[in-house]
Amino acid sequence: MDIAGLSTAMSQMQTQTEHATKVHSMVKDQTEAMGEQALALIESAAPRPVDPASSLGQNIDIRA
Repeated sequence: MDIAGLSTAMSQMQTQTEHATKVHSMVKDQTEAMGEQALALIESAAPRPVDPASSLGQNIDIRA
């Protein structure tokens, strides 16, 4: 058995595992941020109640 080779392989595997975990965490955080932004966009597009006393939309310009 090559102890030095085995040690190097295990070290590389540990480094790859740590890297994959960090990348997964970053992707998860970014996905959550995008979801929050999408939710905020949907909520901002919700129709707002119209004041019935307002004259908004009561006049139509029919002259072209």
